[in-house]
Amino acid sequence: MAINLRRLCKLNISLANNILLKPSFINVGCRSLYSERDIGVTAYENTRFTFRNQFMTIEDTFRAKMKEVCEQGDGVIYTEDLKAMLHLVQDTDEDMDLLVNMLEKYVQIKSEQKLGTYVFGPVVMRMFYYLNQPQRALAVFENDLLTENFQYRSSFRALLCLLYKHHMYKEMRFVFDRVLNLRGIDFIGRNSVLIYASCLKENTQESYEFALKVWKKEFSIAKPSMRSTSMMACLATKQNAAETALEILSLADRDRSISIRSLKVMAYTTLRRYLQIIPILKQALEHTDNGAYRPLFFANVINELEQKLQQETISEKEDLLKLIQLLKTQEQLDNQMTLEEFLFKPINLVHRNTSLQKDLKLKNRFELQKIGVKNYL
Repeated sequence: MAINLRRLCKLNISLANNILLKPSFINVGCRSLYSERDIGVTAYENTRFTFRNQFMTIEDTFRAKMKEVCEQGDGVIYTEDLKAMLHLVQDTDEDMDLLVNMLEKYVQIKSEQKLGTYVFGPVVMRMFYYLNQPQRALAVFENDLLTENFQYRSSFRALLCLLYKHHMYKEMRFVFDRVLNLRGIDFIGRNSVLIYASCLKENTQESYEFALKVWKKEFSIAKPSMRSTSMMACLATKQNAAETALEILSLADRDRSISIRSLKVMAYTTLRRYLQIIPILKQALEHTDNGAYRPLFFANVINELEQKLQQETISEKEDLLKLIQLLKTQEQLDNQMTLEEFLFKPINLVHRNTSLQKDLKLKNRFELQKIGVKNYL
């Protein structure tokens, strides 16, 4: 009984330490576009708990045995050995070196035997995300012996999310380019939103050119997501390419979304083409659909427009100021978040997929707007 109590106490202390050391606990301000649940980290953590419980009294013995096997020329790492180590590994040089040796040994043996191989790539990246180790994750990704095992969308996404969380935007471009060359833009799919987000965060000429190249490639296959299109247009405007932003926005399907409306106003404001803003504001103000939906603009975008108008001497000035006042009176400005906060808010895949399934049953555009389709951007 005393032994069991000691084991339970040891396990609880270990779990408490893990919670306190996790980056999401100590760095609340650091957010990713995808939740830990969506990239599989939560499921990994639950499985890790099970393995830690099962191996509680034999962890050191297991590590010693695996090290011995790796040092043997004819040593064999079995699938269950690798699975166990992936969920027992700690953030130490010894553990990390042992894990890499086990991965290489496992790949070598399975390749020689021509047997089906355990797909460990996604689990490895979730493990690095959980342990908050972007540099180690990048090193393993670059390991030529293991490259094939990371050619899965889920491992690619987890790695990009980890790098994004640590503001490693240059490294994200490297990873993206490598996967793009190996598998093509069609394989990358909607994960491209992470690149647009990183390029917008970095906001340099180099990142803008890279993002635009990616957007063109993606558009040649299928229309990028509304979030990707909005990020690309926002970045273009910030990089003094508002004309390009407007061309990108003209290709968007949902002209009625708050991000598209606000970005058009932002781009025209940057270009000082105030006349074109009038019909955008009027369309929102004259919206005649009955119901709860009302076209909104982000307040920070309209406030910037208003401030610039105060400095201008143009014929459209009074008309625009009156329209802005009407937007305020009719509460059609979103003061809850800025445009960029909206673009960077987390994507809830579970909620979005459930909602989209429900949306397929609705037959008209008004109902889509009524239930908040803007949340899917």
